[in-house]
This record gives sequence, structure tokens and C-alpha cells, in this order.
Amino acid sequence: MGELHDWLSQQHHGLKTYKAFRQTLIDRVSSDAQHRALYRLLAGLTEEYIARYDAEAVPVEVADQTYRHMLEIVATAEKALTASAQQQIQILNELAAAKLV
Repeated sequence: MGELHDWLSQQHHGLKTYKAFRQTLIDRVSSDAQHRALYRLLAGLTEEYIARYDAEAVPVEVADQTYRHMLEIVATAEKALTASAQQQIQILNELAAAKLV
């Protein structure tokens, strides 16, 4: 897997992880111009999750399911980093339609 997936897979599935992950993605939007769209779309997914659960406890079942789904999304998204332009567009379109919860 890629660097983002590896990092995420070693984290607890709590809200702090999503906040740290979002910040990492936002930092990459600025530092990796070639893949800005990918990082922005991933950050958007995490922002939706954070906004939904920031003021309340996340049910354990939801947290576990969401974490596994996020790992799948990130694994797929990281394939775009080395894919052809056509494949990148397809992956970005799938990512734009993805929902965590």
C-alpha cells in the first residue's frame, strides 16, 4: 500500500486520527501540486465525518465500519498517484462520489 494508507492503518479509528489525517492531506494540497485534486477530495471526506461527529460520541460499530471503509478508499485513491491520466480521472470521479457514512 501507499504511504497514506500505511500511516492510517497504524492509527486508532478515533476522531483525532481523522483530524490529523485531514491536516496531512491539506498540507499535501499545498506541497504536491500534481495530485491536489486527490488530496482535496480525501480531505473533503474526512471533513464530512469530522463535522458529523465532532460534537458527539461516535458509536463503536460506526467508527469501525467507517475506518475500514476509509482504508479501502485511501488504498484505491493512492493508485491514482502512479496511474495513467485516464485512470486518474476515473479514480478521482469515484472518490468524488464516495461517502464514508
